[in-house]
Amino acid sequence: ATQGVEENIQEVVGHITEGVCRPLKVRIEQVIVAEPGAVLLYKISNLLKFYHHTISGIFGNSATTLLTTIEEMHLLSKKKYFFNSLSLHASKLMDKVELPPPDLGPSSALNQTLMLLREVLASHDSSVVPLDARQADFVQVLSCVLDPLLQMCTVSASNLGTADMATFMVNSLYMMKTTLALFEFTDRRLEMLQFQIEAHLDTLINEQASYVLTRTGLSYIYNTVQQHKPEQGPLANLPNLDSVALKAAMVQFDRYLSAPDNLLMPQLNFLLSATVK
Repeated sequence: ATQGVEENIQEVVGHITEGVCRPLKVRIEQVIVAEPGAVLLYKISNLLKFYHHTISGIFGNSATTLLTTIEEMHLLSKKKYFFNSLSLHASKLMDKVELPPPDLGPSSALNQTLMLLREVLASHDSSVVPLDARQADFVQVLSCVLDPLLQMCTVSASNLGTADMATFMVNSLYMMKTTLALFEFTDRRLEMLQFQIEAHLDTLINEQASYVLTRTGLSYIYNTVQQHKPEQGPLANLPNLDSVALKAAMVQFDRYLSAPDNLLMPQLNFLLSATVK
């Protein structure tokens, strides 16, 4: 008898939930097709996943039709519209790449995209979806947004001088890094960004060293000593390497050592990160 009652209940639940399917599907489709933006699409997708998980736990197989409908809407909102929206935004980044601003800070396109990414990740962070599913989503979201962003920055910087390019890239990468640092599942990406920052910092260090050597009159001396071969005879016999020239260069270098800030490349003042400076 009990089994019969349970079967009847399941049948009733099945009929009730079936009746919900069509209006629910129509309403959700209306919202999704209106393309409300990546953030809202992602929230809808997560909410549908949550309800699928919850209803499945309560009603089990009784609500199969409703669960199928919710899953279909989840996939539609996420796979088709959400990731399409992100991909479209990312592809537009390369349509018209901005020149870096005069202060070599992040471009407006970078700032806008990072704001979008922040909003998506914030809704992702508070997501009711299970951890492993969130992590899988996260990897895909980051690939969808960060890779085109990095490409955009590289193209944007391509016509700059060496020091300007390195400064712009460090600033852009730093902004990406500070955005990602707020969220979970970012360790691998943060490491990659840090490696790239360090590579550009190496360039800046080399440029700063050359800048100092040139302005203290040591550049020619340094290069000559580096390339000197014994068969060329004593260094003192070479042009501009006599004791007077060397003393003059060392005096200038001593002045630099006593006030190193006087010979900082202008680009270094544009670095956004106090730590990097």
